[in-house]
Amino acid sequence: MRILSVDDDPIILELLAAVLVSMGHTDVTTAESATEAFEIIKDDPEPFDCFLLDIQMPGIDGIQLCKALRLMPEYKRTPILMITAMSDKGYIERAFAAGATDYVTKPFDIVELGARVKVAEALVDAWRVPDADAVANADQTAGYLNYDKPYGIEEKFPVHDVEGVIDYIALENYVSQLSRGMLFGSSVFAFSIVEIDRIFNSTSAFDFEALITDVAEAITFCLKRTQHLVAYAGNGTFVCSAGAGKKIEPGFLKVDLREIINEMGLCSSDGRSIVFSVELSKMVGLTFRSNQNVIKSLSEVRQSARNKADDLLPAGASMLSLAG
Repeated sequence: MRILSVDDDPIILELLAAVLVSMGHTDVTTAESATEAFEIIKDDPEPFDCFLLDIQMPGIDGIQLCKALRLMPEYKRTPILMITAMSDKGYIERAFAAGATDYVTKPFDIVELGARVKVAEALVDAWRVPDADAVANADQTAGYLNYDKPYGIEEKFPVHDVEGVIDYIALENYVSQLSRGMLFGSSVFAFSIVEIDRIFNSTSAFDFEALITDVAEAITFCLKRTQHLVAYAGNGTFVCSAGAGKKIEPGFLKVDLREIINEMGLCSSDGRSIVFSVELSKMVGLTFRSNQNVIKSLSEVRQSARNKADDLLPAGASMLSLAG
């Protein structure tokens, strides 16, 4: 795995390189600034597999660098670990919103860092499959007729270019970091599309991913007045984390989302209107929950939303459909 570590402290860079080598990662490049990192990336024809970024650096900081990397097509999904002394909730939220995969605070524990890098390596290995965007583009040029997708309905594929939407594993790492830092006050909840099986089976990969992206945009618009992060959790379900600021009223949130989606007037690529309903889970506060329990909370709300959506199917109410 090729790793680029960026930190303005040469001692930290030397320590990180030594730790990584001890783990068997010998292909490690270091940079003392974001500017130097950009130069290395530009001059190196082979892309990096993982980034370790400090936050506080002169000029372009680590969060800005993270955001810039995510704008590069080759680094949309590359694991980015923030390794920083900044433990305030604001920094953590900004880092994950910018696209960070994980967050490690200094002084770091070598065993813990090794475990996080190992997870990053597993992600790299798992993602070395045909790119979903490439498949969708091929699907588009073929006339949207391919209903065989390169993934199952449970796939937690990434939603790109929607502010506030991150990968599901990054959301897990985010709430875990809040728990480790005793930074409580957030709540988690989920939305799930009703009759997702039928829409999945009756649309192309391009149309299905476009639908998921549109719903993600609608959710983030509904949550614009509160600090939030959203992740697609597969099976037509979106898991959300909201800060302790403005109180969220579940009833109003559900109505607002329904109105926004209706106003979007969504259609499939062949012009058919897409009409659907979205159900909302219960809300679960993360106050004083352990690291293990906050991860369980994400699964809990995800299943709650899915169950509510599936419970509507026997009565045929608010079903997801493609209008001919």
